[in-house]
Amino acid sequence: MRLFDAEPSIIQDLKDESDVLTEKSGVSFTVVTARHPTLGKLVIVIGKDGSGMVVETDE
Repeated sequence: MRLFDAEPSIIQDLKDESDVLTEKSGVSFTVVTARHPTLGKLVIVIGKDGSGMVVETDE
C-alpha cells in the first residue's frame, strides 16, 4: 500500500483515467474510490482546495 500527497491536477488526471466506483462528499473533504488501469484500486481524499492524498491499495 502506498500513500502520497497529490496536487489538484494529479487528482483530476487520476479520476479521469480511472473507473470511479463511489464518491462521497463531507463538510471538509470528498472521498473517491476508483479502479485505475495500471495502478489498481485507489482511494482519493480531496480537500476543499482541490489538493489531497491518494492511497494505492494492494489487490
